[in-house]
Amino acid sequence: MTDADLGRPSVVLTGRFEKDHERRYAHVPFEVPSRLRQLHLRYSYSDQIDSDPTITGGNTLDIGLFDERGTAEGSPGFRGWSGSNKMELTIDEVWATPPYRRGKIGAGTWNVLLGPYKVGSRGCDWKVEIWFDPGLRSPWKMTGGIARRVDPDPFPDARPGWLRGDLHCHSLYSDGDAWPPEVLGAAAEAGLDFLGVTDHNNVAHQLAYGPGGDGLPLVVPGIEVTTYGGHWNAWGTDRWWEFREPEAKAVERAMRTAAESGAVVSICHPKPFGPPWEYDVPPVHGIEVWNSDWVKLNSVSLAFWRECLRRGRRVAALGGSDTHYLHRRDPDPRHSQRLGTPTTWLRADRAVESILTSLREGRAFVSESARGPQLYLDRDPARTGWIAVEVRDGAGATLQLVGPEGTIAAAAVDAAAWDRTFAVPAHAPYVVAQLASPTGELRAIANPIWAEQL
Repeated sequence: MTDADLGRPSVVLTGRFEKDHERRYAHVPFEVPSRLRQLHLRYSYSDQIDSDPTITGGNTLDIGLFDERGTAEGSPGFRGWSGSNKMELTIDEVWATPPYRRGKIGAGTWNVLLGPYKVGSRGCDWKVEIWFDPGLRSPWKMTGGIARRVDPDPFPDARPGWLRGDLHCHSLYSDGDAWPPEVLGAAAEAGLDFLGVTDHNNVAHQLAYGPGGDGLPLVVPGIEVTTYGGHWNAWGTDRWWEFREPEAKAVERAMRTAAESGAVVSICHPKPFGPPWEYDVPPVHGIEVWNSDWVKLNSVSLAFWRECLRRGRRVAALGGSDTHYLHRRDPDPRHSQRLGTPTTWLRADRAVESILTSLREGRAFVSESARGPQLYLDRDPARTGWIAVEVRDGAGATLQLVGPEGTIAAAAVDAAAWDRTFAVPAHAPYVVAQLASPTGELRAIANPIWAEQL
């Protein structure tokens, strides 16, 4: 439908953000009359630039929407948030632009949520146009079947009782380019047993994925809570969590509340252009030490996690591909181009609750892909104070055992199936195992064994 077909908007909202309003959300109210079946919104703003944190000199304005039920934290009135990814959206009784929620158009005060993520030196002039009952038909049609192909090169077997998965990915329900069934099919092709689904500030994607299983990866429902000072993932939750308040106390409160509700909480990509994590580290279950390919500044995330360990924090090292695009031909320098890069391996049963428990307890290691290498770190059952290491498909790498003061031991992995035992120094409070390539890139990392476990 063209602009002429839409006619004049029913409501026009305008305003301006100055530099001092950067990274602080605003709620802009408007009145919705009764008996409507559809709302259509379009917005624009001056000096528009991409949300990529490396791009500066202009404006990036995020948008979301609350209905008449209110804007309070956790409110059912939250109809969705699309960042700066979509410049127009429709809410209808029977359909909506992903990631927004369809449903009744209630009469009363609605609020457009505007977030000036970037504000340039000339300020940000904005306009929101709203049409009541324009009669638009849904342009959104689910495409792409779920693949169930047999791989001609079967994936190596894991140890009995271990699963491989990807904890971080995106779909059209945030800033990805594929429907959830397409993403799930790609995860199956990548050899994954489970998939953590984490679109930005939304949970509408969870219903579109379904539970998985039946030959497809199990779906671990999640959300990437996207604040202006860092991102965090929550798995095992079906609600949105507060993302509008950038102050450290508000972020920590939301993370604590999510964890207390039963969700597994993890800090995402604490590295440059991740974007980085700008807060302290509240009690969390995990830290995403490996996001996309290892060379994409993940050494910074690893150092962030190691510092937490040195401070005595029992927090798990986790990984996620952060895959956004399955169809885009030009590579995205910030994100992986393939699900399972890296892969998180868990000692768990094939059930979502078991996977969540393993994440909470750190029964995990991370490797460069679903093909390995596999790295198992255990206490040696035969000798107190010793550990046992098993490496599969890691020939040519170097095993490194690391404690709070640095490397404890190192050994060359010279076979596809390799194992060895090591004595742990009595003064070491923990030991971490990792595999490094000849050029120094990480190929796998296992979560620590603590002294009292030996």
